[in-house]
Order: sequence, then C-alpha cells, then structure tokens
Amino acid sequence: MADDAVLNILQTILESLAAVDRRIEAVERRIEAVDRKVEAVDLKVTRQHAILTQDVRMVRAAIHDMCETHVTKGEVAVLHEDVNRVQQGLDDLAMRVELLEGQRQD
Repeated sequence: MADDAVLNILQTILESLAAVDRRIEAVERRIEAVDRKVEAVDLKVTRQHAILTQDVRMVRAAIHDMCETHVTKGEVAVLHEDVNRVQQGLDDLAMRVELLEGQRQD
C-alpha cells in the first residue's frame, strides 16, 4: 500500500516534470524566433548605417565645395535639410541599436 502511494507521487512528479519540459521547449522556440528577428533587424541597421555614413561623406564634400565657391541661400537651405535628414537618420539608428541591445540577452 505504501509502495502504491510512493509510485503515485513519483508518477505525479514525472508528469509535472514532463509538463515543465514542454513549456521550456515552447519558450526556447519563441526565443529562437526572436533571435532570428533581432538578427534581421541588426542586418537592416547595418545597411542603414552604411547609407548614412555615405550621406555624411557627401554632406562633408558639399560643405567643402561651398567653401571654394559662391553659395546661394537656396543651396544653403537644401544643405540644412540634408544635414537634418542625416542627423535624424543617425538618431533613429542609435535608438534602434539601443533597443536591440536592451532586448538581446547574451
């Protein structure tokens, strides 16, 4: 009789452990899915960084050219718009990187 009670307790423990294992496996699958998404976003951020870096070089070249020539008010306005766009892109990129670093648990 005592053996049956012990066996029942052990069976209950085994069933509980099996349920925990299933839940852990489900969480692992979700984590793998999140990791894939983070890697995709990381790749996108890397591409955007390359584009913004090129934009910065172009703006610097434009400023250098302005120093050597006569510049109109319209050209200065366009340059300000370009600089603001690049700055906003860099700020967005920095925010995304911060979010990604906050989500990643190495």
